[in-house]
Amino acid sequence: MLNVFYDDIADKEHNVLHLNSGRKIEYEKLVLATGSRAIEPPIDGIQRDGVMLINKDPEQIRKIKTEALEAESVVIYGGGYIGVELCDELLRAGKKITIIEKSKRLMPSSFDADTSNKVKEVIENLGGRVILDEKIKSVLGIDAVTGVKLSSDEVVDCDFLMICCGSRPNVDMAEKLGIIYDRDRGILVDEYFRTSDKNIYAVGDCAAKHDFFASDLSNVLTYNSKMEEAKLLGANLYSVIFNRGKMISYLSEKRNLKNRIKTELKKLEISNATKEYLHLSGL
Repeated sequence: MLNVFYDDIADKEHNVLHLNSGRKIEYEKLVLATGSRAIEPPIDGIQRDGVMLINKDPEQIRKIKTEALEAESVVIYGGGYIGVELCDELLRAGKKITIIEKSKRLMPSSFDADTSNKVKEVIENLGGRVILDEKIKSVLGIDAVTGVKLSSDEVVDCDFLMICCGSRPNVDMAEKLGIIYDRDRGILVDEYFRTSDKNIYAVGDCAAKHDFFASDLSNVLTYNSKMEEAKLLGANLYSVIFNRGKMISYLSEKRNLKNRIKTELKKLEISNATKEYLHLSGL
């Protein structure tokens, strides 16, 4: 009963979607899960072969890592968590790696200065080169990348360039549908994942969530969090009262219930151990 259309939305009229193919689809509820895309920094020659933009998709990262293992010399632009992790793995695979970060230290938004300095030390001990407080100005080469020129005019040779400069939510659909969004942090949603149109929902990387600790919008999500968001939205799509729509309440209650069941099963095993012992497998 599941219909899949390889198409795109051109326009919306009330609760009817007009697709590019001319097809029309009427909906009661509409869920946007358009994800995010890797940020492409303004670098001359970035379209050359051997230049890869890295986003947060695990499958894409694994594929690009496989391609990087075939290269001789790799430059990683972006010293965030993903860039450092890729650097570490490629160094341990015996590759010549240079990691370039525009800030004064690695992983500036993830860890404190002491941890950043220790990470830099580990990379250098593995044979990697760390360049801080620098930007890539241009990619060198005729067809494929042969090196990069930095803002200081230093040239770093490489035959593979991985750009890890973060991701930006895909909000083009929000603009078409006339719902409120922030171009850098995503489609605005409430605690039930509803957008400014209460019959349209947004979930995952494309949706901007409120960060309790920062008291601001945030679009940072782990892979597991995105999966739980999708499950919660699917369960609550027609009844936002269920679990009051809050993911943290849903996950906590789910974990508490699982622990209570485990405790009761253990009690049952102990009470029947002397007579009718029956092992009950763990959840």
